[in-house]
Amino acid sequence: MLFGLPLLLLQNAPAYAHSAAAAPAARAHGASSPSRLDGVNLPSHLVLYQAAATTTTVAAVTPATPVEAAPTTTTAAPQEAPRVVAPTTTTMPAPPQPTNSEVGEATWYSQAPAGKCASPNLPFGTVLTVRNNATGATTTCTVDDREESGYPRVVDLSPSDFAQIADPSQGVVDVTISW
Repeated sequence: MLFGLPLLLLQNAPAYAHSAAAAPAARAHGASSPSRLDGVNLPSHLVLYQAAATTTTVAAVTPATPVEAAPTTTTAAPQEAPRVVAPTTTTMPAPPQPTNSEVGEATWYSQAPAGKCASPNLPFGTVLTVRNNATGATTTCTVDDREESGYPRVVDLSPSDFAQIADPSQGVVDVTISW
């Protein structure tokens, strides 16, 4: 490997081998080329070539031994499957199920603002889900007033909230409230 990159050796030009012991003696005599260092000329004609990261070539050369042709083998590095990272999804916990419910009648009154309702006994600020028992239509409202009539009337809705679960011309509808 050269600079962290795999290398590919190709048969293209003469290659020379020398032993480490012969090199100092040859340099002392002023040798200038690798062929003069030890006098061994290998006929493999291998040349250094930088290749792609998925291919490597290995050449077996025995130092100081003439070789007819160095055997080469090309092996493809195993390709790693691309990693697929699933997007992170955050799911919100389901809202808590109402623990209390009551069946009765709902009415509407014109002074109630949208999203507000009146109850004969529930604390102010209680959020109610009002379901029409005949159609299953629902609406939500927050108790901010008192209803004077009591059972069977369980909630007085604003005209817009009542219209979400029934036709206001009905005036009264059977409901289940939950909180």
